[in-house]
Amino acid sequence: MPMTTPGSRDRVRAEERRRRWIFAAVGVGVIAIAVVIGVLSAAETGSALSVADVAGDPTIEGEALSTAPEDPGADPEAGSPSPVVRGTDFDGREVTIGEPGGAQLVMFMASWCPACQEELPEVVDWIDAGGLPEGVEVVSVATLHDDTRPNWPPQEWFEREGFEGPVLVDDAGSSVAEAFGLRATPYWVAIDEEGMVAARVTGMLGAEQLDALVDRVQGAS
Repeated sequence: MPMTTPGSRDRVRAEERRRRWIFAAVGVGVIAIAVVIGVLSAAETGSALSVADVAGDPTIEGEALSTAPEDPGADPEAGSPSPVVRGTDFDGREVTIGEPGGAQLVMFMASWCPACQEELPEVVDWIDAGGLPEGVEVVSVATLHDDTRPNWPPQEWFEREGFEGPVLVDDAGSSVAEAFGLRATPYWVAIDEEGMVAARVTGMLGAEQLDALVDRVQGAS
């Protein structure tokens, strides 16, 4: 049996200590790399933003509208005064909805909603094709905020799709959506230049339906 001397034992212990230091250093390096990757991924996706970071603080004046019916042609709120909402966009610029003086098509969008994700680029195409006449404004309301669902944060989505109209940011409780009787998203409210509700429609709209909403606000004015 080979004999172990004090010197050889010391060398073995030193080698073991060296290996433990190497393993510890490698472990710390792996953890550091994982943390960096996580931070970079969060920055790229914007997931670091919470609902509290994004939500607005709009004020609402006037009577709230009842929940929109399934049949837009049987809307009891047609011809009623629109609530007047004053809020801001994602950059803090003022946005107003429902105030007399200009016709508006108001589209309520939730960034996580698949139908909204299909609708927004079609609306952009309709506007770019000249569908929106002078004197009528398309305003979006970013609502139903949920930072746990896909396509967050909403401001990146609007920018990515090229929507250049005003976007009013709803609060964390979706108070603006509630005031307009939102049933589901996407949701449209047409308001004439007198500040009266001309029509409310739930669901995706094509170019012809958007043209019809324009006719409603222009014909009612």
